[in-house]
Amino acid sequence: MRVFIFFHVLCLFVVAIAVAQPPGGLNYFSYPLSIKPKLNANFGEMRNNHFHMGLDLSTEGRENLPILAPADGYLARIKIETGGFGRALYVNHPNGTTTLYAHMNRFIPAAEQFLKAKQYEQQTWKIDVNLPPDLIPLKKGQLIGYSGNTGASQGPHVHFEIRDTKTENCLNPLLYRFPLHDVTPPDVYRLVFYDRDKSIYEQAPVAFSLVRQGNEFKPLGLVELPFDRAFMAIQATDRMTGIPNPNGFFSASLFKDDGLISSFEMDYIGYDKTRYLNGHIDYLTRVKGGAYYQMLFPPKGYGVDMYKPKDDNIDHIRISSSQEPYSIKVTDAYGNSSYVEFKVVRKPGERPANVFPGMSMEPNILNVYEDEHIQFVFKEDAFYDAFHFSVQSFYANSAAELSSVYQSLPADIPVQSYFTTRLKPNRNNLLVNKDRVVMKRTYKAKTEIKKAVEERGWYAAQFRDFGYFQLLEDLQPPTLSSALQSGTTVRAGSRIVFDVSDNNKVIRDFKASVDGQWLMFQPSGSRFAYTVDEHFPLGEHKLSVVVYDEAGNNATREYIIKRN
Repeated sequence: MRVFIFFHVLCLFVVAIAVAQPPGGLNYFSYPLSIKPKLNANFGEMRNNHFHMGLDLSTEGRENLPILAPADGYLARIKIETGGFGRALYVNHPNGTTTLYAHMNRFIPAAEQFLKAKQYEQQTWKIDVNLPPDLIPLKKGQLIGYSGNTGASQGPHVHFEIRDTKTENCLNPLLYRFPLHDVTPPDVYRLVFYDRDKSIYEQAPVAFSLVRQGNEFKPLGLVELPFDRAFMAIQATDRMTGIPNPNGFFSASLFKDDGLISSFEMDYIGYDKTRYLNGHIDYLTRVKGGAYYQMLFPPKGYGVDMYKPKDDNIDHIRISSSQEPYSIKVTDAYGNSSYVEFKVVRKPGERPANVFPGMSMEPNILNVYEDEHIQFVFKEDAFYDAFHFSVQSFYANSAAELSSVYQSLPADIPVQSYFTTRLKPNRNNLLVNKDRVVMKRTYKAKTEIKKAVEERGWYAAQFRDFGYFQLLEDLQPPTLSSALQSGTTVRAGSRIVFDVSDNNKVIRDFKASVDGQWLMFQPSGSRFAYTVDEHFPLGEHKLSVVVYDEAGNNATREYIIKRN
């Protein structure tokens, strides 16, 4: 324990330095809700295809709680979208940071008025707009709006972020001293090892469960491994004191004797880097329903500066026939730490070699797969590790199907950046309506439809995940349905609703106008609704509605409506 005590004191000192340095100081921000502080999720927590980039503040299952500015500043940005953040506000502060509040129901009246004017000016409900610094100044504690459950929210809460205003990279908000009580160290469940001389996607992890003694964890015996160089991961979570739900932890560090080998820290991540979560974890284990195993070394292809020390030569531990002692420290943002001690030894015998069919795909280079029917082009930053890639085809011949179905194998390989897929139609290209071609990607329960662009007899679209790919000729327009009829009389506050559907379940655009003047219908799933307001004038008028699918097919309706 001598080494651990030394490093415990050292790392507490390092954490204290880090916490002492956030822009504006430790007490710059107050808590933005007036109820007892409680977190549903913290910064850096593992999510599907991304790191969680802020704090989820509990609203105790309620909506419409007042949200208060945590520091002086001004309302700088409003973003409205159907998924994602839903209705969100951004506030700029003099210390060079921006705070974000997502999934809101309502904003203060001045913000709502500015938003509506911009939506009509740009003729779009979905909007991302900046405000002049002097338009809506804010004082610390001033009301900015009300909490809700809009966008991709799984229940009422406030998603709260602190960003560097210049870069928009997210800071860990727990570096500030919000009034959250936490003296509980993280839980560490497993040590996980991989053969560094093989692809992480072409081997099974070797996992060792840990037993707990206070804030110390140990495997039941020696860690015996059947390979010479090991890539390491851990399974761990953290809990706030008195709150049962597991969250992410702040940092993990691997030591041998008195030296730091490798570590990572969840303190500063940009949205352009958040998908790199898929390289930080054992993606295959997670996608098959397993736990999040977080790597202690960076993968071969990685774009986030979260691992230290920065040395490309330090990417494994060497396993020998003699027992070697190692230790791991896992820490939360409040400095509570747990420790793991273990000894590693080389297991006698050779690990059998596995042979995988297909073309070798490598990280950090341009990879191209092609044959006479299909082409995949992957950018240099597409992959985190090497693997073998192949394609399997299934013939299809229905009227709408322009090509066979092509499956990329293996199916569960994470891809960082968008890649180009090109397919050739099975029928003569002269017989194809080139303006109505889409490419479909399916995998498990998810389907994506993308407009395909013709390129010298090929059709191209971009995707970010593997699966089954096929060209379709979509000549079927979407459908519009409504209880509305010509001759209907409406008044202020009346709701006009349209339900839309499409054979490929993708609606690209919905537009409505009264006498040619745009009306703001708000989407909710496959429904679009408008509440009659000052933009629908008194008297008799023509209401026109048009909806487009991804292929460009459209359906239109016109009504003569009277407003009293």
